[in-house]
Amino acid sequence: MTAGPLESRHWVPAEHSHAPLPPSTDVLVIGGGIAGTAMAYYLARSGVEVTLVERGELNREASGTNAGSFHLQLAIHQLSGQGAEADRERLLDEARLSLEAYSVWKGLGDELDGSLDLHETGGWMVAETPEQLQTLRDKYELERLAGIETEVVTGAELRRRAPYLAETVVGATYCPIEGHANPLVVAPLYALRAVEHGALIRTGTEVRRIDVNGDTGARRFTVHTGAGRIDAHRVVDCAGAWCGEPAAMVGLRLPVRSEGLHVNVTEPRPRLLTPMVQHIGRRLTLKQTDQNTFIIGGGWPTPDAPRPRRYPTSWHSAAGSTAVAVSVLPALADVRVVRTWSGVIVFTDDFSPVVGESALVPGFHACVSSTGFTFSPYFARRLAEQMTSPVASPFPERYSLDRAATGTLRREKR
Repeated sequence: MTAGPLESRHWVPAEHSHAPLPPSTDVLVIGGGIAGTAMAYYLARSGVEVTLVERGELNREASGTNAGSFHLQLAIHQLSGQGAEADRERLLDEARLSLEAYSVWKGLGDELDGSLDLHETGGWMVAETPEQLQTLRDKYELERLAGIETEVVTGAELRRRAPYLAETVVGATYCPIEGHANPLVVAPLYALRAVEHGALIRTGTEVRRIDVNGDTGARRFTVHTGAGRIDAHRVVDCAGAWCGEPAAMVGLRLPVRSEGLHVNVTEPRPRLLTPMVQHIGRRLTLKQTDQNTFIIGGGWPTPDAPRPRRYPTSWHSAAGSTAVAVSVLPALADVRVVRTWSGVIVFTDDFSPVVGESALVPGFHACVSSTGFTFSPYFARRLAEQMTSPVASPFPERYSLDRAATGTLRREKR
């Protein structure tokens, strides 16, 4: 995996992204985060005429404001609360997908010929109660069946290998291939390589209306934006937390909701923690950076904020997330938080991603996943393959864009 300092050549020149909108395109990608820029790259690399539109600037929302973690172990946000056995089929599928996503990330720096500031550190997922420890053991069995290397560690062995963890931690699952990348550079580098393969990227271009012209012909859609109109044969909705808006413009209802979240960064301290730390029962992701600061995430919520405002930060969530971090890593008790910011995450009602082409609106596609930073490169690559190759394998039916409209949505309580 490639690692190293940030490079100026990660960025698409402003004169390109601020140029006029072309009159037409084969594929219009909506959204300039990691999913959208990856779609633009993989399609353009295959010789497809593609234009990406982003209402703001690239990488300004979820893709650039998350903590950059690779979630390869099954995590709290993937569990429905009904137990691992009740979710067995879905969780096994997601665990297998984790390995596919890992294989993409492992070669991504070389593929994009740039630094992603990527580190394979390993990761702990901790439990503080007997019930949480049992959940770790249950999901370990699923991870083992899926081929993910994990182990459940308790007692003296855990104290020996992770002496920094609190005495209240009764057990933890370790995965050697977890880690993190720099979320500030991945989507911009995808975008740059997409442009080098012929893609057009236009920022400051908000989609306001989509007219469906029919299933046949070279231009199925007329898309009206704040920068003018563009005709497109196919559309890919990569708008993340806002993906429901373009879908609604063509008459689709996606089974998604969004939530603002917090990330906190501390002052630097001497090196203490190499693996990432997550919690199976409480919202926490924790890692120490190369600069020796600690990044504390985990999805603590922010207050709602209507567009165009950004989600505000909240003292309650900032304090709550740091309190969980201190309870798991007591050495953080006197470390000062120096920065906090808000991001956003998308959830689906049935915990499955929304990926593929709509059968109800042919030509309209989506690429949306709750664990978007980890999975988007993989899903984008596969969706691009489907759009360019008639023999590419289809996505499972439960990923369908149409499942909320056709009654196939299987609701599971969080």
